[in-house]
Amino acid sequence: MPCLLYCVTQPIPKVDVAAGVCNADVASRELLGVRVYWSDIADAQACLGEPAAMKQAAMQFHQVLRGVLANTTPIPFRFPTLLDASENLEQHLASEQEMYREALARVDGAMQYEIVATWPDVEQNDSAAPVSGREYLKRRQQESGRIAAVESKLKSVTADVVREWRGRQERRNYRWFALIPRDGRDAFLAALRSAGGSEGVRLRLSGPWPPSEFVTPRGELG
Repeated sequence: MPCLLYCVTQPIPKVDVAAGVCNADVASRELLGVRVYWSDIADAQACLGEPAAMKQAAMQFHQVLRGVLANTTPIPFRFPTLLDASENLEQHLASEQEMYREALARVDGAMQYEIVATWPDVEQNDSAAPVSGREYLKRRQQESGRIAAVESKLKSVTADVVREWRGRQERRNYRWFALIPRDGRDAFLAALRSAGGSEGVRLRLSGPWPPSEFVTPRGELG
């Protein structure tokens, strides 16, 4: 029977999750120094074959991750990662076993928050008429300066709690990812509130999430 993989964690604790994708039972097993979570999927085509079914399955997948995250730190597999059978789990994990263990040790006891910055005037500019190369460069320099200012402020107010920051530029926004200790969640949120707003920028916070951005992409990990 096909199985869908959710994540790997440290071997202990074992987290019980009531139901997963397609309402299938969520199983776990300790293998090669990690614990892997999966569900056996009786009919993968019915569960994942149509867009609506895939959307529902993705929501259930993330619900499982949130359930695990409430108790320990998971490193997710890309969705959907399917194996022919759960008997193939050890073979699937073997080639990356050292990476899994190293990554789990590095992010142990941590969770990830995401902050997305958007600038209303940038959104307006993107929908406006084409501009010259000089004007384009000027706008990008201004944008880089504003990103640096927001980043400096975020790092300053959260310096006592964030273990690591990562960032990613996108077309119309900028994303920051904060790796924080599990017991630092309240302090992190309080620090952000103390910073107040920044003129001309909208910041949207989401999380906590599994610390996927702090794991070097290899194999099925992202």
